[in-house]
Amino acid sequence: MKQKLISLMLSIFVLLTVIPLPLSANANEDPTYMVISFDGMRHDFTKNYMEEGALPYFKKVAENGLFAEDIRTVYPSLTSASHAAISTGAKPGKTGMISNNLHQPGTKLTDKDSAFFSPLQATPIWAEAKRQGKTTATVLFPGSNPEEGNAATYAIYYGTTWAESALDDLTFSEAKQWKKLPKSMSPVREASLTLKLEESENQQVYVLAADTTNNGEIDYDTFYFYLDKNSPHVETVQLNDWGSVSFTINKSHYAGFSFKLKEADPPLDNVKLYRTAVTSAAVQGPGNFKEKVTKNFGHLPVQDDEKALEMKWISRAEYEEISERFAKWTTDVSLYIKEQYKPDLLFFYYPQIDHESHKYLLVDPSQPGYSKKKSKQYMGYIQWAYELADQSLSEALQVMNDTDQLFIVSDHGMEPVHTMISPNHELEKAGLLERDREGKVDPAKSKAYAVASGAIAHIYINVKDRELNGIVSKEQYNEVQQEITDIFTNLEVKKISKVKRIRSLFHQWHQTSANSKSTAKKILHVLLDDQDDPFEKVIAAGSNEANLLQSERSGDVLLIASQGYYIAQDEQATAKKAVDLGNHGGDPERKALRPILLVTGTGYTKATIPNELSTLDIAPTLYTLMDLDAPDFIDGKAIDQITKEGRQE
Repeated sequence: MKQKLISLMLSIFVLLTVIPLPLSANANEDPTYMVISFDGMRHDFTKNYMEEGALPYFKKVAENGLFAEDIRTVYPSLTSASHAAISTGAKPGKTGMISNNLHQPGTKLTDKDSAFFSPLQATPIWAEAKRQGKTTATVLFPGSNPEEGNAATYAIYYGTTWAESALDDLTFSEAKQWKKLPKSMSPVREASLTLKLEESENQQVYVLAADTTNNGEIDYDTFYFYLDKNSPHVETVQLNDWGSVSFTINKSHYAGFSFKLKEADPPLDNVKLYRTAVTSAAVQGPGNFKEKVTKNFGHLPVQDDEKALEMKWISRAEYEEISERFAKWTTDVSLYIKEQYKPDLLFFYYPQIDHESHKYLLVDPSQPGYSKKKSKQYMGYIQWAYELADQSLSEALQVMNDTDQLFIVSDHGMEPVHTMISPNHELEKAGLLERDREGKVDPAKSKAYAVASGAIAHIYINVKDRELNGIVSKEQYNEVQQEITDIFTNLEVKKISKVKRIRSLFHQWHQTSANSKSTAKKILHVLLDDQDDPFEKVIAAGSNEANLLQSERSGDVLLIASQGYYIAQDEQATAKKAVDLGNHGGDPERKALRPILLVTGTGYTKATIPNELSTLDIAPTLYTLMDLDAPDFIDGKAIDQITKEGRQE
């Protein structure tokens, strides 16, 4: 009997080690279609890192699912435009996401809004699926702000930054007027910190310092944080440990910050407290969804703190810890929603790769500050961001059940840049842009203004009856438009130390009356006269860029910087050395700007999709898989290898 029992136990052990069991619910559950976006994830970098073993979970997906070998994003290859394409299947001219910074008709010439806090002009799939009876959820995905309409059933988005990060000096003194003090071998001491919040009353934070080491010395080693002297403490930390404080602002916003006591000598004469920005989230959903998210996960932490790193308030390791905490929060909340609310569709998002690549993509000797040593260091930071993405992916894979399907996407890649150019400086030199005594652009006297983002800039003419207090008549419109075109056709700039002449080719797409909202517009492509590559390409009617001019948000002249350049908003020089080392927004055909698409789930076998795809194809593919009616505005098409050929029913 004993031998039979041992044999049975061994058989079970072997079975369990050979056959992986699902880590979540059983196969009888309805599927959740998950879409994870890793902003800025380059196709070629991802493949290289997988081959090198740096992305084991991405490699696992590629080896057990579908991998798109040839996928392009939309034009412009910017975050807002590209994510809108993913979620709607429509081009930027239909979604209205023609740039990351938007100028709206009927406002002052210089007014601009963030595309990330502006409504989509085409319905995203999470809102359409919700209308058709599905349960949907979004976490931080660009375009999913519930306060801008078209919300998912459960929605979480970036909220308000109430106070910027800081390195504060804490002044300690004898603790007074406390009902109860912690135990301490030395007299308990207190300090206070005043948080000056935007559009709210200031928040007071109190700190008590205690000496808990019975070593006969004054040695304050434990710190208690309070929001009120008569309330229990909200956090306890040691020196150089991370802590977090959360509180309610204006009775409706649950906000907070992370912090670390960076310096504290034994008598507490010199104490410095680093704290992140005070941030909150926009949370919307039925029932007590908001309260549950707040109770289980606290406030939305800040996604990074580049300023603190540059000011040397924190180390690189601490900077990474801040980003990792944000990524962990995103993962935990997203997967909590999946497990607790069983959505049919779930979108969530990570920004770290994009952020690190903007700052550290130093791979070209023509870039400012380039050296092999520095390039290796900087590329290590970018690899860290890719590895963080891999860790986030691993957690998502663990909660997938036998019916779930996972789409892993990015919005665009990233390419190195060496020079930034400022069209507004040139407009000012030509007398088309005027400044007031404080140096600010004066819309009452300016005829044109450029709104820049990445590799593109929309130039708006201050047309009467279209812009608020416009000054350019319909009779003057064509003349001003031509003057702008001529300025950038004949512009000369310096590329680091070499003079390069910018040549421009433009195509007039359509002509309408000057007093129409869709006044005649021209697209201007900025090209560099380079010995190795004198022209990038000629833009012709029907190309990918044409859709940019179909939106009422589009400019009257569109500038598209050549590879290696990006467009700055208001620099007081035509060209300067690049501040960012990586950028995007240009031609999506370029290798460095190509995104990723991987799909996994039960029923998929290892395969590559060799034919050319677009990020526009993701939404229609999901509509097909979920058996939903797709809107008429969709430009993409369902990917057969995902909906039919790639699945073994």
